[in-house]
Amino acid sequence: MQIQEVFDRRRFVFLDGGMGTQLQQRGLQPGQKPELAALEMPDVLTAIHRDYTAAGADILLANTFGANAHKLDGAATVADVFAAAVACARAAGAHYVAGDIGPIGALLRPLGTLSFDEAYDLFAEEVRAGVEAGVDLFIIETMTDLAEIKAAVLACRENSDLPVFATMTFEEDGRTFLGTSPEVAAITLDAIGADVLGINCSQGPAELRGLAARMLTVTDKPVMVQANAGLPHVDDDGNTVFDIQAPEYAHAVAGMIADGVSVVGGCCGTTP
Repeated sequence: MQIQEVFDRRRFVFLDGGMGTQLQQRGLQPGQKPELAALEMPDVLTAIHRDYTAAGADILLANTFGANAHKLDGAATVADVFAAAVACARAAGAHYVAGDIGPIGALLRPLGTLSFDEAYDLFAEEVRAGVEAGVDLFIIETMTDLAEIKAAVLACRENSDLPVFATMTFEEDGRTFLGTSPEVAAITLDAIGADVLGINCSQGPAELRGLAARMLTVTDKPVMVQANAGLPHVDDDGNTVFDIQAPEYAHAVAGMIADGVSVVGGCCGTTP
């Protein structure tokens, strides 16, 4: 596969699925930072990646979702986490490895205290670390704030020449937590230079299908979806569980592909 084929809409591309929930099932302890898995439990992380590769994932997301200096808070350097996480994905036989960039974990002004420039600097540090570690592309995900995702895309564009995939997460009312609609998200991400744009996390694939269809009406860029295996709930034993099983999930994803979505994967609760 060539990444350019994705942009030219000549083929579908499969991403991997849930990582945090997989790490929890395989030994990540409460309070343990999932971003440090590549340093603290590399064999487990590599095994998860290997299972996704065997299941047909074209692109593996390195376990760097929260690997920004704010979230790491001195537990490790951004560069060390990216280097170790990318090495685990490569060891699993990944066709392509994406530097995964998630929210900083602090709100930007005016809702919070973080300035746009401070957010940009944090993202830029991740991008430079990803480039040094040898990622093939960047995937920005689970964003709710247009200002924050703008800072992330800009940091990718100005600190690398790699492809940029960018997704936002939407509530049950069809808007992000801060009120952005799918159409506004798609138009904005298209305009600021995302190569692929779309939706991740949020809800199950059946619920996200309609939101993705709305994005498809306002952009010519490839649209991607990484849905949850439904909304999580706690069972009688106190475990967090997701109810959607593989056949139901696959049926909903097939509908998205029929609508025109060309990059699909999974998020929380999904498995190899």
